[in-house]
Amino acid sequence: MASHKSQKENIAVLVQNGYGGGAERMAANMTLALSHYYNVYYVLFDGEGIIYEYAGKKVDLRIPPIKEGGAFKRASNTIKRVAAVRKLKKELKLKAVISHLNGADLVNVLSGKRFAGNRCRVICVFHSMPSVDEPCNAVYKFLHRLIGSFADRYICVSKMAACDMNENFGVKKRDLSVIYNFSDLSRIESLMKKQLPGDFETFRRSHGKLIINVGRMEKVKRQERLVKLLLKLRDNGFEDAGLVILGDGPLRTELVSLASQMHLSDHIFMPGNVSNPFMYMAASDLFVLCSDYEGLPMVLTEAAACGLPCVSCDMPSGAREILAPDTDIHEHAEDVEYAKYGVLTRAFRYEGGGRHSEDNGDPAGSSLYKACEDMLADKTKTERYIKTGMECAERFSEKKAIGRWIKLIEN
Repeated sequence: MASHKSQKENIAVLVQNGYGGGAERMAANMTLALSHYYNVYYVLFDGEGIIYEYAGKKVDLRIPPIKEGGAFKRASNTIKRVAAVRKLKKELKLKAVISHLNGADLVNVLSGKRFAGNRCRVICVFHSMPSVDEPCNAVYKFLHRLIGSFADRYICVSKMAACDMNENFGVKKRDLSVIYNFSDLSRIESLMKKQLPGDFETFRRSHGKLIINVGRMEKVKRQERLVKLLLKLRDNGFEDAGLVILGDGPLRTELVSLASQMHLSDHIFMPGNVSNPFMYMAASDLFVLCSDYEGLPMVLTEAAACGLPCVSCDMPSGAREILAPDTDIHEHAEDVEYAKYGVLTRAFRYEGGGRHSEDNGDPAGSSLYKACEDMLADKTKTERYIKTGMECAERFSEKKAIGRWIKLIEN
């Protein structure tokens, strides 16, 4: 094991930025975990505005994405990134670079493996469900096959995503592995006990039941469904229900406007990005996830670790593997499924390839409402999932995963 060596070797974790969603948070978590075994360099194309705790030395390449301009400018930007990462691999004699998300994965592959006798392992991580996140066209098939062929290992974060990557994008099974994302449970336990901000305490005191969601405010997360869910709950016997949404993003203004239109502004708490979501989770009554799709929604395991029952629509990839691990990954809830570690509900319609469907008349909405109503009203069911929460979370603990990552680095 790396920890028994007299001198730690150098590795890098490569990611676009430190303020995005679950993939960026996982990259930061990885620096914390691997810093016990290696000298870690946290390498970012855009190192400004980091919100996640990390370990090791930060390297800001200062090559952010090109927001405007054609294919030539984007290609030029990629070439600059490749040159910068290639230089780092050579100068720092990196034993491995673990990259997260397509852009960083491509740069990791193109920047090479061998430098003056030193071999750098190239490990790439894909965090979503490929065919629902991206169009299955020739460009993306070429991209994923390139990464799969030239990386030492292409990691998917769920079994369903790995199947999809093989079947729909043609990446060979021998190039793929599944390693679940992980959390530091002792750190979560400590953070969930921290003192809550005064404005949230005031909000909590005025609401008997709190539903919470954590995620970037973007189309795929579909938090507007939660606003509509809250209205329906309050109109049907849960007049004291409130909603907490932690996170920020391009759809924040729309969510604020929708809450105002539905006269729910006083009953929805949206503090933006927070460094410690766990104390809010521990103070809530029900975690609800209703995304169009996910890779592996670690917020479910983190909510479970905070003693919070979870309801999630059975969207493509991830949720079933977390909440119903003993079932076939290809199964789908037709209505409400009371699974081993949480409640799964019928998935919302989704067209795939980044195209989102409207919810009008979708029976998934009724399924989600039914499950939430039941969980808020039935104390026996909520207590059942509170009791099994830590068992669920421990399957995704740092202790479970770190050995596999070290094996990949040391192989």
